[in-house]
Amino acid sequence: MHLLRPAILLLATSPASFAGDSKATISPPRDWAFSLSAGPAWRQSGSLGFSGGSRSPFAGIPSFVGENSLTIPPIGSDDAYSDRTYNDGFVFTDLSTDIDGLTANWGYQDSGQVDAASDSLYFHATGYQSIRTDTLTRSPLPSLDRNEKGIAPVLQFDATYQHEIAGILPGFSASLSWSPIRMNRSWRDFSLFQTRDDYRHDWTDIYNLGGYGSLVPSAPYTGGTQGPGFLLENIPDSSSFTTEQIGSENAVVANNVSTRFRADHTTLSFGPTLERRVSDQWKIEAGVGLSLHWLHWSAKQKERLSVSKDGTNTTVQSWSESSSGNTILAGVYLQVGTEWTPHDSEWSLKTLLRTDIGQSLSEQVGLSRITYDTDGFTAAVMFSHPL
Repeated sequence: MHLLRPAILLLATSPASFAGDSKATISPPRDWAFSLSAGPAWRQSGSLGFSGGSRSPFAGIPSFVGENSLTIPPIGSDDAYSDRTYNDGFVFTDLSTDIDGLTANWGYQDSGQVDAASDSLYFHATGYQSIRTDTLTRSPLPSLDRNEKGIAPVLQFDATYQHEIAGILPGFSASLSWSPIRMNRSWRDFSLFQTRDDYRHDWTDIYNLGGYGSLVPSAPYTGGTQGPGFLLENIPDSSSFTTEQIGSENAVVANNVSTRFRADHTTLSFGPTLERRVSDQWKIEAGVGLSLHWLHWSAKQKERLSVSKDGTNTTVQSWSESSSGNTILAGVYLQVGTEWTPHDSEWSLKTLLRTDIGQSLSEQVGLSRITYDTDGFTAAVMFSHPL
């Protein structure tokens, strides 16, 4: 009896004790629910623009084929008295040339210069000429305007107030996404074709011997200023001229330009949300807010101006220019989405459609300009888990 009595008391008090403990572990409903979502997104992160420019057209380019030149033999004019030097002789003036037009001061080298049939004496002279020409070719400058698209990771934090207001659960969200931007362009827009053509000019002056060809002294003959001697008219009776191309030289001066742009586009967004439950498993959501677009970017342009001549290629001038920076651009966004939660599950599946409108980046590297605006679209599928 003494043992039974404490046991009865213990059994009587135990349910009350257990009930008290159970009541103490019940927590009041939370006012806010938090969740973290992550997943891949198809993202049109912005529009990349490029307008190319090069320095080669403004560079001072020398001639790689020589310059224009003209060599005229000293044979004087055919309408005035003059000292005339030929390849095979000479006809100079003497003391009386200005009076009678004749000269004893002449000479020739070869008997073949005398043509007895025509009663003529032939003299020959040679000159040279080089003519340089430049042909410039300008190609259209490159340009680019494309939308940057790709798969990007998205991380989103959501906080939802658990008390409905007119059937709507208000809240706020913050999201983080990242996408790379890559551009490589190579082009040529400048080409200069240099050429030099070389010519030989041949003159033939003919002197009439006045019927005294048989009396012409035998070659080689050299007269003088002091007579007596065989007199010859100082001005030729006729003259002929021929031209023959004897060579040419070519060179091509052209540029080669390459531009590279790299950027990491990180977007941090935050703003209020509205959520409505349409069934036990489905919710629809909408949000609007502000975005900060962080662009960590770098741009580099290299240009080489070279000359190709006789099978070799040599650098004339080169340029290498670069710039980089961190730029913060502001924007706004509007998004809608859905959330599906399986029965008796903590995780859920979220979908998201979003549009962004934001500021633009405009930077110059060399004479090229690169622009990037942050207007874009995002479609994401994310796994969500409560916190």
